[in-house]
Amino acid sequence: MTNVNGNYKKKLKKTFKKISKKTTREQRFLGKTLPRAIGGLAKFAFKHPISATALAFVPSAIKKVANTQKGLKFPKFRQFDKRGRKII
Repeated sequence: MTNVNGNYKKKLKKTFKKISKKTTREQRFLGKTLPRAIGGLAKFAFKHPISATALAFVPSAIKKVANTQKGLKFPKFRQFDKRGRKII
């Protein structure tokens, strides 16, 4: 049976209202912005394939650099000032 009068639109509006009442503000915001952000990222990757590939390897490069720097090296016997603070 076909809906010539457009009754299906009314039903769609009612179901949409029911669904939208259950969603939070954050979910609605992410539903609008997340697809745009992903699309923009994909567009950038297609336009600049070399820099997109380089960006994919950045986290592993940062980890390598972080592991090579061991931090501050202290002498075997540390010295303290009068207030009990370490002298570096």
